[in-house]
Amino acid sequence: MSFQQPPFDSSTVRRGSMSPRDRWILAGTAAGVLAMLGLGTWAVIAITSSKHPSTPGGGSQAAAPVDPLAAAAAQQFADALADDDVAAAKLVVCASENPQPAGVKVPYTVKSVTVNGSTGTVTLVKGQDTTVPAVRLVKQDGGWKVCGTA
Repeated sequence: MSFQQPPFDSSTVRRGSMSPRDRWILAGTAAGVLAMLGLGTWAVIAITSSKHPSTPGGGSQAAAPVDPLAAAAAQQFADALADDDVAAAKLVVCASENPQPAGVKVPYTVKSVTVNGSTGTVTLVKGQDTTVPAVRLVKQDGGWKVCGTA
């Protein structure tokens, strides 16, 4: 004996109005979906704009990744300059700039001094034969001051 299912009759389905509870559930679900879409869009925009910051010219430029050790050396050097700490600065200066081991003094001698009014230049020799780039002199407050390379 076999029993067959009767064909579907849509007239037997109740089509009454929604209860207030069902409306709140439907509205809450719709609001949640829209909020998640908005949050997702905001996150995508925030992530992509931070990877490609806009330049003053209006274009965008991808920033190259920075080696964290290079950034640390740069910060250590900047901190040493701010603290006027020569010993700390020497720790991150190239060997070519600081060839002598710490504590070994290298003599500097004045090779020449040239003065023209209230400015001038000094040429120094490091050690026995290394000529240092000329240094600029400026007369300030009644005395001479070293003001960087000439």
